[in-house]
Amino acid sequence: MSRLVILAAIVGVLSLAQGCATKTYGRQSTLTNFEKDSMTWREIDLDLAKTHGFIDHVNKESEFSGKDVLAILGDFGIGNNMEKSAALESANKRIEDLNALKGAKKCGTTAA
Repeated sequence: MSRLVILAAIVGVLSLAQGCATKTYGRQSTLTNFEKDSMTWREIDLDLAKTHGFIDHVNKESEFSGKDVLAILGDFGIGNNMEKSAALESANKRIEDLNALKGAKKCGTTAA
């Protein structure tokens, strides 16, 4: 009976450790209509720089660490890979939207 309790405790601890093993990066939000209407050229450039910084942060944080060992043991690292992909996808979508907005507002072009 005590072996069963010890085994259950070990499985429980390993399950809890796995739950904490997946890295989280956050997401970049899509541009709102208010942002599209009100952002200036400078704000668009600043937001582009911030979003590129987010991508750099995700790439740096996704490098191999101790959390990866637990993630590999639990789900072969699939959770961390999915999280990184989703974070980068949200950032790339925001960059696309910002570049489209920049083109629509004719940022960087001079008036004749």
